[in-house]
Amino acid sequence: MTREHYLNELWQQLAPVPEAKRREWMYDYEEHFRIAAEQGQPEEQTAAELGDPRAVARELLLGYRVEAASQGGGGVRLVSRAVFAAVGLGFFNLVFVLGPYLALLGLLLALWAVAGSFVIAAFAVLLEGWTGDAIAMPLAVFGAMIAGGLGLLLGAAAYKLTGGIMRLTLKYLLANTKMMKRSVAR
Repeated sequence: MTREHYLNELWQQLAPVPEAKRREWMYDYEEHFRIAAEQGQPEEQTAAELGDPRAVARELLLGYRVEAASQGGGGVRLVSRAVFAAVGLGFFNLVFVLGPYLALLGLLLALWAVAGSFVIAAFAVLLEGWTGDAIAMPLAVFGAMIAGGLGLLLGAAAYKLTGGIMRLTLKYLLANTKMMKRSVAR
């Protein structure tokens, strides 16, 4: 693979990254080719030593996504992007990152739904007490307080769990990224 073909492929694979960051990375790879050419090394050999541009781009993209998630407060959207970038690196990450992450997201979504349902049920009980014949108003107020309180407590728990799971996922991705960089450096 020639220098031009390698750099074009790398540029295209890094399309999700802002242009300024992409240019910074591309400069490093252009320098690799320039230094190798000064030492009389053929472009094809330099490209082979650098590795497949698609694999290089996936690793760079993972590092970028993990860094963005760390700086962005570990929100679900940013952490999810980092998880999907990690999944692109191999079968191990598909099984041991994506599966548990999706299962935890499903559980969190269910917890948020239950919390919301309790809050909505509080209003429904109040409405029934006011307009219906099934529940007396004092009992409806008491039932609404219980349902609303449970909903708020579950909502608070879901909020804390969401933050904790995102932080743990991010820590795992950071450790995974560092481990990959060490294995590439060897």
